Amino acid sequence: MMTAEARAGDELRDLALSALRRAGLLGAEPPTVEPLAGGVSNDVLMVRTAQSAFVVKRALPRLRVAEVWEASAERSYTEAAALRWAHGVAPDAVPGVVTVDRENNVLVIELAPDGYGDWKQQLLAGDVRPDVGTRLGALLAGWHVASASDADVLAEFNDQEAFGQLRVKPFYTVAAERNPEAAPVIATLVERMAGTRVALVHGDFSPKNVLAQPADGGGLWVIDWEVAHTGDPVFDVAFLLHHLICKIIVRPDRRHELMTTAENFVQSYSDRTRTAFRDLDHRYLLAHAGALVLARVDGKSPVDYFSTAQRDEARALALDVLREAPDGLAELWRMTSV
Repeated sequence: MMTAEARAGDELRDLALSALRRAGLLGAEPPTVEPLAGGVSNDVLMVRTAQSAFVVKRALPRLRVAEVWEASAERSYTEAAALRWAHGVAPDAVPGVVTVDRENNVLVIELAPDGYGDWKQQLLAGDVRPDVGTRLGALLAGWHVASASDADVLAEFNDQEAFGQLRVKPFYTVAAERNPEAAPVIATLVERMAGTRVALVHGDFSPKNVLAQPADGGGLWVIDWEVAHTGDPVFDVAFLLHHLICKIIVRPDRRHELMTTAENFVQSYSDRTRTAFRDLDHRYLLAHAGALVLARVDGKSPVDYFSTAQRDEARALALDVLREAPDGLAELWRMTSV
């Protein structure tokens, strides 16, 4: 008997080929179709024709996690619009949108060039290149600054429903519920973030959504813009930073390189945003990073690479950060070395 997952895969395959056919992108030769890892939030396929290769995505209304976690599947349309805008600002840093089937909630985008790899897996394997942090800081700053001065963009992405469903509630709210001692600080962070709507925020600016070339190439792609919204740009900075903190916990042998990557990222971003925004509030940034680390242990989307001891270490660090409010990365690193 065919499983529900297999049926969904077959359905998406048919919809993907139909969308490509209507766009005139299927030739006479049969294409090849392969499933790709879509994380917890999407079904994803790779389609290769004789001429081109594409990624086909369909957002899931219920995410693949142990707990009930639902979100509007219409976030695919948000992703398409955000990709088109981001591509206009930095065309070499995001995939182009090929076509969108709104009726069936199917998004078709370009496949990354050969040689681009998942930065998350590179970091976990110990391949840490601090220059990637520098370049990501510059990219993120470019998108934030460009959107901050574009009233049309800020209006287009003003809906924060998906951000609430995919980030605020499952990360901040659940982590606060499970750690009452941290709840007041987390509530303050959420309130300030909700009241700050000054730039187009990616919403999932994490290593798994960065495709990086090997060291001799240097190219980067930033993918998965489905949580894009007009909001607080500090969230994106904190989101990448908290992932690097988690990698320090799981790869202490690469501690120095990971810390340098984080420092380069924050400095590169800060250098390019001072004229558009106020100086980066490091206490606020690091409090968000602490809340997010806590969420990766006690929220609805825990990281999948911590041991039990590492989860305990991450929780203790996160609670210390939320309680002690470090004023910079140097102080944070001292806390991680305890």
